[in-house]
Amino acid sequence: MGAVRLRNLGEAVHLYAPPGSPNSLPVEARQVITVAGPLEDTADAYLCGEGGQRRAFPKSRWAVEQAQTPSRSSKKAAIEAADEKGGDS
Repeated sequence: MGAVRLRNLGEAVHLYAPPGSPNSLPVEARQVITVAGPLEDTADAYLCGEGGQRRAFPKSRWAVEQAQTPSRSSKKAAIEAADEKGGDS
């Protein structure tokens, strides 16, 4: 699934709920946030998350800083490390 790091390119904003709500996430201008992946890049937005948790982040306001997904080489390194320890424990 991975995580996605997004930078707010605009003014401060509250995500998920209105300001003052316990579910509101205040994001300052230029602040980087981490949201659940996977990331889908569309023409005008980044779609992040799965199922009912999927959210659209408009490209006019957000930029992808880093998509964090395990790379093939890091998966291979993890398998090799497990082999060195004697396999699955």
